[in-house]
Amino acid sequence: MKNRVIIACRTLEREIQAAMKETGNSCLVYYLPLKYHVAPKEMAVELQRIIDSLTNVDEILICVSGCGGSTKELKASTSNLIIPKTRDCIDILLSNQTGKIDRDKKGIFFTDNWLEFFKESPMAFDKLVKEYGKEQAKEKFRQIYKGFEHFYIVDTGAYNVEEVKAHLKPLVDILDGELTVVKGRYEILRKMVAGKIDQDFRVIRK
Repeated sequence: MKNRVIIACRTLEREIQAAMKETGNSCLVYYLPLKYHVAPKEMAVELQRIIDSLTNVDEILICVSGCGGSTKELKASTSNLIIPKTRDCIDILLSNQTGKIDRDKKGIFFTDNWLEFFKESPMAFDKLVKEYGKEQAKEKFRQIYKGFEHFYIVDTGAYNVEEVKAHLKPLVDILDGELTVVKGRYEILRKMVAGKIDQDFRVIRK
């Protein structure tokens, strides 16, 4: 069996654990801090640092996909790199067995881990309330999300959807938006964990 290492976004932690349990495969996983979501150049530097530090590894699975171009210039300095042909982590979660990704381009997507990232953002409603008061915070919130009406919870089966819905529904109501639950099969992630590397992946050889 090949010696594999996964470098992944923290927002995929539950799904990676579920995929490992389902496939019976496991490997070392490096989870990147959430701060890199808004700093793709810094993410690229951190990814390359981890890649350069690894030894005795056959394949390094980069489970952050496109993410602002952070994987574009990566070098396979220590091992072959396997990168999904997806834009971001949401594409990974929405991927199905046919390789198709059904995604509303103007939608905003959440999972429980994405919600935790959202709560820490300066644009989180609770933080706006503390800074501006409730009524002004509502106006600020509407300005931030102007043009967005469709919000989605990606149900991967790895967390409690109702808890996420309970937090998001009042916020979506402020925006006069719609909140919909969609199925996330994360098939690309399952294939990565199982070592089934096909046309859905880009391979950078050492």
